[in-house]
Amino acid sequence: MIACALAACRDPNYPVVVGDTALHVAKVTIVARAGEVLAVDYKPLLGNLGLRPKAPLTPERGWNPFRLAEDRRRIAAYVMEHGHYEGLVDEPQLVWNAAHTSVAVTWPVHEGPAYRIGSLAILGAPADQRAELEKLLPFEVGAPVDMVAYRPLRGVLADHLQAAGYGHARGWSRAFVDRTAKTVAWFYYLDPGPRTTIGSVVVEGNAQVTARSVLERAGLAPGQPFSTTEAKRAELALLDTGAFASVNVVSDADVPHVPEYPEVGGQLAAEQVSPAGAIVPRALAAPLAVRVVVVEAPQQRVRGELGVEGDPRRVDVFTGVRTVLRNVFAPQHHLVLEGSAGYGWIVGNDHRAEGAYGSALVQYVHSLDVTDLRVTARWRDVLYPSALLREVVAGPGVHRTLAPGVFVEGDAFFRFGRQLDRPMTLPMTVPTNELELASAQDSSGLELTGSVIADRRDDRVEPKQGWFLGATGSYSPGGPLGDHRWLRGTGDARVFVPLGAPNGTWSLALRASAGFVGMANQEGIPLGPRLFGGGAFGMRGFGRDQLSPALCAAGASGCDRVLVGGRSLAEGSVELRMLPFFKQYGAATFVDVGEAGAGLNPFAEGISLAAGAGFRFRLWYVPIAFDLAYRIVDANHAGLAWDRVLGFVRIGEAF
Repeated sequence: MIACALAACRDPNYPVVVGDTALHVAKVTIVARAGEVLAVDYKPLLGNLGLRPKAPLTPERGWNPFRLAEDRRRIAAYVMEHGHYEGLVDEPQLVWNAAHTSVAVTWPVHEGPAYRIGSLAILGAPADQRAELEKLLPFEVGAPVDMVAYRPLRGVLADHLQAAGYGHARGWSRAFVDRTAKTVAWFYYLDPGPRTTIGSVVVEGNAQVTARSVLERAGLAPGQPFSTTEAKRAELALLDTGAFASVNVVSDADVPHVPEYPEVGGQLAAEQVSPAGAIVPRALAAPLAVRVVVVEAPQQRVRGELGVEGDPRRVDVFTGVRTVLRNVFAPQHHLVLEGSAGYGWIVGNDHRAEGAYGSALVQYVHSLDVTDLRVTARWRDVLYPSALLREVVAGPGVHRTLAPGVFVEGDAFFRFGRQLDRPMTLPMTVPTNELELASAQDSSGLELTGSVIADRRDDRVEPKQGWFLGATGSYSPGGPLGDHRWLRGTGDARVFVPLGAPNGTWSLALRASAGFVGMANQEGIPLGPRLFGGGAFGMRGFGRDQLSPALCAAGASGCDRVLVGGRSLAEGSVELRMLPFFKQYGAATFVDVGEAGAGLNPFAEGISLAAGAGFRFRLWYVPIAFDLAYRIVDANHAGLAWDRVLGFVRIGEAF
C-alpha cells in the first residue's frame, strides 16, 4: 500500500507546451490593492491557476509567461462570477530568488463594489408547479451574487418538472447587470412542454430474464404517464430483485443527456427567442419512446467479509460468505446461501467458557412485480453476555416495495430456540416477576414477524441529510402454537441535518430508538425477544449488550452479575459530524442517553448519559470509527468494571 501511494503521488510527466521552463514557482498569493480589503474567498481558485507551487498532494506548475497571462484573466473572471463586476486585476508582482531559479507571484486585486440581486423571476413555469419551483431557489432579492452557484439551478428547476411529469422540461438562466444601480436582474426561463406519456416501451440487454418479466416488475406500459419519478421507481424495482447489475430507464425526450460545461446558463438557438425576447415553446409530442436498458448481474455472485469489533467488555472477530444464485430455477427464481462464523471474548464474565458462534441460511426468492415471495430456513447463534442463544427458524415470507426507499416485509416462522450455559439466577435489585423470565431453556412455536422501513438518507454509510424511520414487530401466540407467548415492538427514527452547504463538511445527526416486550404467558419471555442495548452501534456509555437489567448468579460468593435482557429499552444519540468531502478522515462528537427496564418503563431506575468524541477513517468504501466515551450519569450500574471510560472500534456507520 505504501509503495502504491508513493507511486501515485509522484510528479506526473505533462506534455511540454509553449512557454514551459525549468524554473520553479515558490508561492502564489492574491492580495488586495493597497488600502483595500478582499471580500471574496480565493482559496478554491489557487489550485486551478496555471502557475502554482508544489504541495504534498498536487504537483507544481512551473514558470510559464503565457500561463501567467491566462491566470490574470482567470482571476478577473472569478471576481466577476462572485458579483464584483467592476473588479480589476493589476500587473503581477514577481519576486525572484538570488539564483533566478524560483519566483513568488503576487496578484493585487481591486474587487470594487459587490452587486446584489435586484430582481428574480421564473418565466414559463406551469401554474401547478410555480410555488414548488420558487421554493427550490436558495436566494432572493437582495442576496449577494454567486453566478457559479445560481446558474446550475436552471437544471434543478428542469429536473423538478421532469419528476412532476413534464418529461421534455428544460431551463435556461440569464443575468442582466445594471451598473448604475449595482444590481443584477436574474431570470430563469422554462419550457416545460406537455405532460408526457409512454408511447412505446422496449427492453434491451436482457438474456436470462424475459422482456415480459422485466416490464411486469418495472410496471411500465404504453399509455401510462411518464416522468423521471416513474423511471427511478422502475429502476429501483428492478435493481431490488438482485437480477441486474445496472438498470437505466431512458426516453427520447428533448432534454440534454449530459451536463453542459462550462455552465453559462444554457445555449438558446435563434428560433427559440421571439423578437420581444420571450422563449418560443418547442413543438413537442406527449408520447415518448421509452427504453429499459439492463445489464444482468452474474448468475452466481459470492461476497465475503472479515471483521473485528471491540469495546472494553467484548471483542469479536468474525467472517462470513454470501452466495446468490440468480435465475437458478427459472427467470426471477433465485437461491441465496449464507454462512458465518465468529468468536467473541466477553471480558470479566466467566458464565461462558466458549465464545464461538455461527449461522447458516438457505432462502428461495421469487420476484413478482414489486413483490418478492420467499421461503427461508436459518440457523444462527447469538452470543449474549451470559448465554448463547441457538435458534432455528423456517417458513414463508414476503417483501414488497411501496415507493423508492419504502418497503414492508413479513414472515411466518416455526422457531426453535435454546439457551446454552445460562447460569441460575437470584434477585438482585429487580424483582424476577417483573422481568417475566422464562424458566425453560428451550422455546419453540409459531413466530410472526413484520417490519416497515422508510429511508430518505442521502447516503447509507455516511448520511449528511435526510431521515430514516423503521419499525419492527414479532408475535408468538403461545398456547397450542408455541411454548411461550410474547409481543415485541421496536422503533427507530433518525434525522440528518447539514450545517451549511448540502455537501459541506459539517452535519448534525439525531437518533431515537425504543422497544418493548410484553403479553407473556405463565411460561415467561425467552431470551430471543428480550432487549439488550449499548455498544459501538448503540448507547456508547456501555459495552455491547451491557445495557440490561441484571440478576445475581446462584451459588456465587458475591453478586456475580448476570445480564438477562430487559422488557423495555430506549436509546438516543446526538452527533456532530465533521466529514470533509472526498477526504479520508473525519471526526465526531456525541452525546448518548439510554436505559433498559425490567418492566415496560425503561427509565424506572433512572437514565444513563454518556458523551465523547471519535475519529473516522474512510478507506475506499470501508469507514472505520474509533470512539472514546465517558459515562457521565450512571443509573443503577455503578458496579460495572472498567470504570466509566469506554473505547469502541467498529466498521460501518454508527446510525
